[in-house]
Amino acid sequence: MNTAATQRFNRLLVIDDEPGIRRMMSLSLAADGYQVHTAGSGAEGLKVFARERPDIVLTDIKMPGMDGMEVLRRIKEHDPATEVIVITGHGDLDLAIRSLQLEASDFVTKPINDQALAVALARAAERLALKAELRAYTQDLEKKVAEATAKVLASERLAAVGQTVSALVHSIKNMLAGLKGGTYLVSEGLAKDRRDLVAGGLEMLQRNVGRVQELVGDLLTISKPRTPERAACALCELAAEAVACMQPQARDRGVELVLGAVPPEINAELDQKMILDALLNLISNGLDAAATVSKGRVELSVSSRGGEVCLQVADNGPGLEPEALAHIFEGFYSSKGAAGTGLGLMVCAKSAQEHGGRVEYDNHPGQGAVFRLVLPARPAGAAAAT
Repeated sequence: MNTAATQRFNRLLVIDDEPGIRRMMSLSLAADGYQVHTAGSGAEGLKVFARERPDIVLTDIKMPGMDGMEVLRRIKEHDPATEVIVITGHGDLDLAIRSLQLEASDFVTKPINDQALAVALARAAERLALKAELRAYTQDLEKKVAEATAKVLASERLAAVGQTVSALVHSIKNMLAGLKGGTYLVSEGLAKDRRDLVAGGLEMLQRNVGRVQELVGDLLTISKPRTPERAACALCELAAEAVACMQPQARDRGVELVLGAVPPEINAELDQKMILDALLNLISNGLDAAATVSKGRVELSVSSRGGEVCLQVADNGPGLEPEALAHIFEGFYSSKGAAGTGLGLMVCAKSAQEHGGRVEYDNHPGQGAVFRLVLPARPAGAAAAT
């Protein structure tokens, strides 16, 4: 049972026409830390509900005047998120089943067993916690989509490279589809009391929130020019950090990620964060490709030539398809389908260009691909100045 959820959603309303039962339940539940309100009829219960807005309602089914089934219907019409537990007699199983069909969260039978009631309340609190988490994910994703859209609409840089708002909308629609899928799984899991569906839905929601965060970060990178904050950097250390960062993802994908030839004497003046981000993008693409073949492998190596340094990422995947080659540095095109934003290589190329460098690639269909981040070891004019 989720104790934290029970403590968070602890405002109760008990509706029962028998004063002794009301008093007994009120004292017992208050001793367990609940804030308890009571009502002696269905009509009074609805008034207390409207005034106090409890998290969970416990209502007897058989009461004179307005019965518990009608109370359940009206509460669900007013606030579908409220959890309602019905109290039935031993011979009222049909009524209990009908109450579940009307979206009651649970039922307990008279005489009320304290342990059974505690379990029902804990389940109701857990359902409320999951619903609150789902609302938070939805609101967070909507906010991030709005921020991303605003950046695109205000971005002269994005317009200059020929991108359109419709391409961004396509990417966002894919993410929203993932959100809807996650929402559906959570809703089905709650309705059917299937924890596996709830867990799968929440995982899908988290994954799509992460994709929105990635999209927002990439949009900020390509939407405005940046001046690299250069500092002396040992490329052997940078390469080792990149491999260490990506090893967990490589293990998850079943791909061998190795650090190849990295001469310790190779240094460069560069913005370490910008180049590390670009390198992680290239490695991530390599892992995606290598994960599609048996014994997938990605190797990062470092070399130098004629005043330039080269960080090379090679994979043994299937290579690039002709269509992917035709759009290789275009934004919003991805060979990963809905799983990619289509901005990774564009961001890499921009970071290289801002350093006075470039991204090169070799394609070997059926054998893999090689991408090279080629950068000047020192910024232009540095040698003359010294």
